[in-house]
Amino acid sequence: MSNIIYFSKMFQAVPHLAQVASQLPGTFVSSRRSTLQATHRLYPALTTARHLRWLGPFSQGARLLKNADVIVTGSPYRSFLQPYRAKKCTVFHGTYMMLSKQALLANSHFDLLCVTGPRMQQMIRRFAPEIELNTVTTGFLPFCEFPVATPEQRQQTLNMLKLDPQSKTIVYTPSRRGIGSWDLVAEQLVKTTPASFNLVLRPHPSQSLTSRRADRTSFRQVTHLASSRPNTLVDLTSHALSSLLSVADLIISDANSPAEESFFYDVPQLFIETPIFSADTLRNMARKDEMHPEDSARLLTLYECGQRQYVDSPVNFAEPIALAINESHSYAERRATYFSWVFGERDRSAHQRVAHAITTHLLS
Repeated sequence: MSNIIYFSKMFQAVPHLAQVASQLPGTFVSSRRSTLQATHRLYPALTTARHLRWLGPFSQGARLLKNADVIVTGSPYRSFLQPYRAKKCTVFHGTYMMLSKQALLANSHFDLLCVTGPRMQQMIRRFAPEIELNTVTTGFLPFCEFPVATPEQRQQTLNMLKLDPQSKTIVYTPSRRGIGSWDLVAEQLVKTTPASFNLVLRPHPSQSLTSRRADRTSFRQVTHLASSRPNTLVDLTSHALSSLLSVADLIISDANSPAEESFFYDVPQLFIETPIFSADTLRNMARKDEMHPEDSARLLTLYECGQRQYVDSPVNFAEPIALAINESHSYAERRATYFSWVFGERDRSAHQRVAHAITTHLLS
């Protein structure tokens, strides 16, 4: 029997890895206690172990990695994984919006790369045959756990979240610390979103699963403020993102991976732009990383899939929210086109394709 180990420091990759583990059982190893705690909560059937640097090779996680036949992960981790003899596979994490030459080189040490969809295929082809890679198109793994959206599922999910099943639901998904809009937007959303809406605030995992005092203080303040507003939830990864997206009537985001993922349900969008991060920032990042101009131009069409709101001072979100919902039909075709470019097929079978690829290419 093959020994398969799944590894990630960050929680962001866990939903991807858990779907593969459901088809190819193995042990999930992480060096971060917060990641393991969230994994236990959301994926209790997944066997886990911790890698403790101070124990060196005597750590349970280190022993498992040493004896692995295949290590599956979602980030490069080149120097960390180099000592281990196992075949190595990446399923990436998030939707991997920017795949420049440098980003691709950072993943070139893998024996197998599982590609999300047409966008990633296109980016990889830009650099062939200069960068030789073993790739298989498998689809987007988190879609495997996306619920089938029905009126009954919606009511059950909103009841579970302690929100009003009769109200429309707004989900706010900012980006990570350093570029995300949380500090500018979170409190204003709680204060100004009309009471007729359910409101869910979902910080980026890198902030919510952290020991940073500033982040924890901010979450306490927003949670306290939210307690005075009916039907409001500040969710620090207590629930699967897929459940939140399945009941969303509007996504408010920084034009990030959760926004792209929500197109699975064709959810209307309100994109936040700030002095820290905007369409111009994304364009400059792509240019700096030497992303192909055609790829970066198409990436920026994400901002054409919904309403946009610039925030550099307190904003009353009542009007932007109403406009984003009322005008959502005019962006439907652009949402569908963008989804097809990024993900290709709208199905829930990527975990089966990844398992087959690992078995065929790394274990045969």
